[in-house]
Amino acid sequence: MILNMRIRLDRNEMYKPPPKKIIDPVKESIEKINRYTPQTEVNQLIELLSDYAQVPKDIIILSSASDILIKEFIFLFSQDRQIIIADPTFILITNTAQKTTSPLIKIKLKEPKFNLSIEPLIDEIKKPTLIIIDNPNNTMGSLLLNQKDVSTILENENVILLIDEAYFEFSKISFAHMIKKYPNLAILRTLSKAFGLAGSGIGYLIAGEMIYKKFLGLNTMLPYPSVIAANYALKNQDYMIKYIEEINQEKERIMNSVSKIGIIVYPSYTNFLLMKTGISNISQKLAEQGVLVSDVSNQLSSEYIRVTIGSTIENDHFIRTMKEIVI
Repeated sequence: MILNMRIRLDRNEMYKPPPKKIIDPVKESIEKINRYTPQTEVNQLIELLSDYAQVPKDIIILSSASDILIKEFIFLFSQDRQIIIADPTFILITNTAQKTTSPLIKIKLKEPKFNLSIEPLIDEIKKPTLIIIDNPNNTMGSLLLNQKDVSTILENENVILLIDEAYFEFSKISFAHMIKKYPNLAILRTLSKAFGLAGSGIGYLIAGEMIYKKFLGLNTMLPYPSVIAANYALKNQDYMIKYIEEINQEKERIMNSVSKIGIIVYPSYTNFLLMKTGISNISQKLAEQGVLVSDVSNQLSSEYIRVTIGSTIENDHFIRTMKEIVI
């Protein structure tokens, strides 16, 4: 019974495996695990990503995880630059930036819209600067950038801008088309979210010319099953499109249900919802009832939670549990 299980709504994962037409080729690839991944399969992945992202294949950089690309990017481009990030942001961005010797500036995102204003940055970005922005924001689910803002930032040649588009498939907002004009722009994406390949960890960078040159020679050996999973996922995108439609419907249903019991739910362009419950240590109270959500108290306060959209059964259980705690 679902009531006796732990419901995991804390990591922004797809709640079910990809279809058999993706899983079966991955199973077959495991039988060749003693061999290095054939370059032909890697080349095919780059071509598929090039077609999917509508960018030239020679500006795509692959990695076994987008997390690795974030770390490499920050360490490559933070030297002799200040770093500017949103606050809050994807926790890995914050943690990695803090490990550098560069000055770190955090731009606070404030309620109720958690918008990012670039006005305070105008003077700052006249200095050599690395800016890392997740769009949509990993904690809030809100959009932080528009094309005008991105152009304003990138017109300054002292700036390098990394935009994390991990939730692009949900938001439908991308700045990849600006790469050709701005060599100081890079776009980070992943197949972990909408494609449901979190366990394979394929991430990729779409890099402007200035950035791509820095990554030359930093090739990563990608696991054979991960490359196969990515190739078949990109060849069979129908399941991803159907999943996004399902998530959007469930997201709307959850928002309506919990809003009726006084919980504030913020607009989201992702597969999760940020909620303000008015209850201290709410994530702990939910965990005691077998419902795991993301505790964002280190970024906001203990009355906030970030909730991944799960299956209908999981979402129903979350709603019931919230009602039991709140009412």
